[in-house]
Amino acid sequence: MPVTIQGLTPRSTELELEGFTASQANAIRRTLLSDVPKLAIEDVEFHLGPIRDEASGKDYDSSTSMFDEAVALRLGLLPIPTDLSQFRRKSECSCGGAGCPHCQVMFSIDKKGPCTVYAKDVVPLGDASLAILEPDVPIVRLGARQALLAYATAVVGTAREHAKWQVAQGVGLSPRPHVKIQRKEGCSDACLKRTAASCPVNILEFSAGRLSVTDETKCIDCGACVETCEHGSIRIEPDSERFFLKFETDGSLSAREALRFALKDLRRRCEELREVVQAIP
Repeated sequence: MPVTIQGLTPRSTELELEGFTASQANAIRRTLLSDVPKLAIEDVEFHLGPIRDEASGKDYDSSTSMFDEAVALRLGLLPIPTDLSQFRRKSECSCGGAGCPHCQVMFSIDKKGPCTVYAKDVVPLGDASLAILEPDVPIVRLGARQALLAYATAVVGTAREHAKWQVAQGVGLSPRPHVKIQRKEGCSDACLKRTAASCPVNILEFSAGRLSVTDETKCIDCGACVETCEHGSIRIEPDSERFFLKFETDGSLSAREALRFALKDLRRRCEELREVVQAIP
């Protein structure tokens, strides 16, 4: 089952899967969407009551223009860099779920208005490498005499539990288009020239009375050539064993790390299923 990398950046990739069935390719897609773990803020403790600024001597009200629940939701959606070799779920941690540096990360927020609280104001306690990846994401606006003092705890989870733990975004799976050309009776050279010119990605070429495909991998299955040819000399059919897989991540894991984990996790679950089936009398 060869896999060809069509494009790869730290946060996105495009692959061509060959020799896969639709169910196998879709299993990879679903695993990327639901089962790749990452860190995300789960609990937020807000300070209640007045807050005094020791430098100026002013008193601030511990309130914002939004409900605390809405602020907590926005905090939960912030991407946190995650090293899966260092962090694990609380249920799998040696601390027994009590909370330790291997299963949770603490953040603090201390801002006084008037100002806008941004993701960069959510500061990790201890390891600075765990700072929020998108520092300029706005969270909430503070008015005069308003302040936000809170402590947040991030833990490892997956998107099966909540969307805030979803690493892979925009996971797209599509069969590779297969362009079939068979010149029909009555199809003129002029018709074939118009058909070649109609292709928006310029992969059709007409030469010496023959229409051919220069690079089938670039076909976007738009159907322009099929509509242009008046005699049905060209068809586009999905390849049942070749698929394009595209996805990007929120940055908490690289695209390479997310794919590696998804494939490893999918293999583990298939092995577990095989053992269970074999154990049936």
